[in-house]
Amino acid sequence: MKKSKRLALLAFMLALIIIFNFVPISFGPVTLGLMILPVLIIAQMEDLKMTILVGLMLGITNLISWYTVKAGALLAPVFQNPLVCIFPRMMIGIVSWSVYHLLTKLLKPKYGMVDDKEVVINKNSLIVQEKAISVVATACGVLTNTLLVGLMALLLFHGQTFGGTAISAKWIAGLFSVNFVIEVIAFPIIVPAIVFALKKLDKVVSKA
Repeated sequence: MKKSKRLALLAFMLALIIIFNFVPISFGPVTLGLMILPVLIIAQMEDLKMTILVGLMLGITNLISWYTVKAGALLAPVFQNPLVCIFPRMMIGIVSWSVYHLLTKLLKPKYGMVDDKEVVINKNSLIVQEKAISVVATACGVLTNTLLVGLMALLLFHGQTFGGTAISAKWIAGLFSVNFVIEVIAFPIIVPAIVFALKKLDKVVSKA
C-alpha cells in the first residue's frame, strides 16, 4: 500500500512538472516558475531518495522543454546545458529537504503525559512551528534554484553574448529581479499550506 501511494504521488508530481514546464503561468510580464513547486512539496513530505528523484525528473523535463518549445529563446543555448538546467533543479530538493529536516530535528517538540498517553505539549504552537520551518525550507529552495542557475551559467558561459544578453555578474544580479522576489514571497506562502493540507489528508486516509 505504501509503495503504491508513493508511485501514485510520484506520477502526480511528474504530471504537474510537465504541465508547469510546457504551459507557463504568467501574470502580465511576470512568469512564475511553478515547475519547482512539486520538488519543494516532496522535499517536505518524503525521504531524500524520492526528493532527489523528483528533482531529477524536473531537471530532465526542463531540459527537454529547452530543446523543444523553448528552443527559439535567446538564452536557449545556456539552459540546454545540463549543469545549468538539471543540476540546480536537483539541488532545490536536496537543500529544501536538508533545511526542513535539520530544523525539525533541532526544534523537536517537547512531549508530556496526559491520561497515561504521550501527547505534544501546546499543539497550536507545534503547528505554527511546523509552518515556520516549511516557510524557511521553501525560501531556501527558491534561493538555491536562482543562485545555482546563475552561478553555473556564469562559470560555463562568462563573457559570451546570446541575443544581446551578456552572461556576467550583472546578469546574475538581474535574475534576482521581479520574478525572483515574487517567487520568494509567494512560494513560502503556497507550499506550507499545501504540505500541511496533504499531511493532514494522509493522516485521515491512514486512519480510515
